[in-house]
This record gives sequence, C-alpha cells and structure tokens, in this order.
Amino acid sequence: MVRALADLHTHSALSDGTDSPTELVRLADELNLGGIALTDHDTIRGLREFMEAKASPDLSRVSGLELSADYDGQEVHILGYFVPLESKKLDGKLEDLRNRRQYKFSKMVDKLHNLGIELEQGEIGDILVGVESPGRPHLASLLVKKEIVRTTEEAFDLYLGEGKPAFVEKKRMHAFKAIDLLKSVGAVPVVAHPLTVKVPDLQEFLEGLAKAGILGVEVEYDYIPVGLEASLDEVKRVTQDLGLIETGGSDYHGNTWMASIGSTTVPVETIDALKSAANTLNTQA
Repeated sequence: MVRALADLHTHSALSDGTDSPTELVRLADELNLGGIALTDHDTIRGLREFMEAKASPDLSRVSGLELSADYDGQEVHILGYFVPLESKKLDGKLEDLRNRRQYKFSKMVDKLHNLGIELEQGEIGDILVGVESPGRPHLASLLVKKEIVRTTEEAFDLYLGEGKPAFVEKKRMHAFKAIDLLKSVGAVPVVAHPLTVKVPDLQEFLEGLAKAGILGVEVEYDYIPVGLEASLDEVKRVTQDLGLIETGGSDYHGNTWMASIGSTTVPVETIDALKSAANTLNTQA
C-alpha cells in the first residue's frame, strides 16, 4: 500500500496536546500516513522521542516547531520544519518564550479566580505534568473536568478566547525575527493557518512575509474548528504566485480538541520539498 499523504501540523503533550510524541507516531502509523511532523509550541523537547519512536519505515517524520509571533499587532504563527534536535541558540530563545507562556498562564488563572472560578494548585499541577509550554487548552480542559463548561470550545467562547474576561495578551517576537531565528538554525519557516490572521489584504500579508524570508504557506487547513468558514482558493493562488512551498496539516492537539490526526493532509512529496529547502539553508549557513 502506497502511503501518499502527510500530516505536517501536530502537537504533543509537551505543549498543548494530549498525546506523547511516541503516541503521535503510533497513531500516524495506524492511519497509514506517509509522513507526520511534530510542531509543538515553543519547545523542541519532544522531538528526539518523536524521531526515535518505533514505526514503519514507510512513515517519514519531520522535526518541527511552532512559534507565536507578531505582525502589525496581529498574532501570526510560524512553523519551522527540519528543526535541529539540539541547538543551544534555539533552546535559549525558546526558554524565554516558554517563560512568557508560563507568566500568561498564571495571569489567566488569576483572572478566572477574580471571576469566582477557583482552581486549586494541585489541579493545575496535575494537568501540567510533563508540559513544557502551558497554554489555554490546558485551562480549557480543566474547566471541562470541573464541569464549569461542557466543552473546550465553550471555555474559549466564555472565558479564554480573545476579548473574553480571562484572556491575557502575550508579548511576542516579531514575525520577521521568528523567521530569521528558524533560518539561522537551518529550519524551514512556514506561515501557519494564514486565514486566522486578521489582515486587510492576504496577498500583501504573504508578500511581506515572503520578502522577510518565509519559504512556505500552510494551504491545507480546516478552519471550521477555529470558528471560520474559509475558502482556501486565494491562499493557494497567492502561495503559487509567490513560488512558496504548499504545506498543510490537521493542527491535531488530541481527541478533545480541534481536528483528528490525519484529517487534513498534503502529498507526502511535500516533505521532499521542505527537506530540499532545509538542505539549501544548511548549505548557506
């Protein structure tokens, strides 16, 4: 059986997913995927386990990362592909980003407390065991567990989403700096789910990122779980016009959040295109 498809956007329990890196590999193998990437938020600590987990030789794995960045006051996520498993330069910067996440997390807990929602330190500790980069999905899952809300989506709608009473803005690096950081360690920068970024002109936005060094765009993405009915046609057109790599994936976080692993895929040959770009970056370094 030819394994023709790859899911290049997944998260493990080391950031805001629910599965271990090994479990992600197992799930991808069971689905007969030809490729999978681990792209945790602001941490590469799960990559070695991910790359070394037992799997069929027919499953290609890509070491990845997802950085939250700023572009004209809007949050934009930059994926990195073929990230080195160890890099003092990258890990030092990621530690700073993780510290910012932890500060934001504690402030959200404080806001929930002020709303009359008491979260015990033991409860919080339980959901953050082994977590490198805590985020809103962790709080959302705890609110579900305590039966304060019925679903994680409701937690975001009522408390944790942008503009909601427990939302806390996080200080982010500029998107151009995120791109430079990834390229400096030989990783291929790709803009994630571009239609979630509230910009007046998609083409101008992607052109600006391309000039700054972005090498790919996530053109295959299911926007319905994030509350958007979106056509991918313009994203694909602009990406092709700019000659950028077309990538995509499920943005899988676990069975209780977002889409299922393998639910959004790209041709497995996409990995070859990303690998070629990574080789070029490392040659230029």
